[in-house]
Amino acid sequence: MVRSLPGDEALAAIVSAVGQEAALKLTSHFGGTRLYVPRQIGDHHPICVALGREDADRLAIYCGGSALSIPKQAARRERVRQLLTGRSLTIAQIAVETAYSERHIYRMQREAEDDRQPGLFD
Repeated sequence: MVRSLPGDEALAAIVSAVGQEAALKLTSHFGGTRLYVPRQIGDHHPICVALGREDADRLAIYCGGSALSIPKQAARRERVRQLLTGRSLTIAQIAVETAYSERHIYRMQREAEDDRQPGLFD
């Protein structure tokens, strides 16, 4: 079975299985790939090396024996959201840190604000 969800949904599913920190490690190491997750992950397996024993075991419980589509950009977008929420950096600083353009950061900011405001008929 291959778990294939859109980027943000895929990241949310992985976060629910292994936690945010481990999910972000997984996306930074394997982002953009379909990763086969064995039912039992050995200590020297790349997944265990990237996540650590405990998180690798959680991932094996979640989807062991199947392939998991690891989103590439979802972790980077999440980092932008965190930085925008923290309001400690300027848009230019966020762009440099995340390798997005300032224009894209502004677009993401507008989209985040639009999600929080209810529509006229909601």
